[in-house]
Amino acid sequence: MWYFNVTSLSAMSHLNGQKMYGKIIRVTLSKHQTVQLPREGLDDQGLTKDFGNSQLHRFKKPGSKNFQNIFPPSATLHLSNIPQTITEEDLRTLFTNTGGTVKAFKFFQ
Repeated sequence: MWYFNVTSLSAMSHLNGQKMYGKIIRVTLSKHQTVQLPREGLDDQGLTKDFGNSQLHRFKKPGSKNFQNIFPPSATLHLSNIPQTITEEDLRTLFTNTGGTVKAFKFFQ
């Protein structure tokens, strides 16, 4: 049985054809109907994890505010929950030190 939810289809449509590290990402459906996770107790070298029942899934409830805020990739980065002591210069330094480029910046209340 194939199972697709709106989030996975949205991720596929938004990510397919995007550039990452100078290369184009291609996202397609797998020919496999299931993912075989390692047996309990076997070392998977940290390569697999099942998040299917995670309570941390932001898009779990259709119609929720998070569910309605799924958008394709863009050059705009939105940050939240930043301490009030952090300045614009702190954030600019953080992103430029890791190779990013800050073209514009705006704090919202």
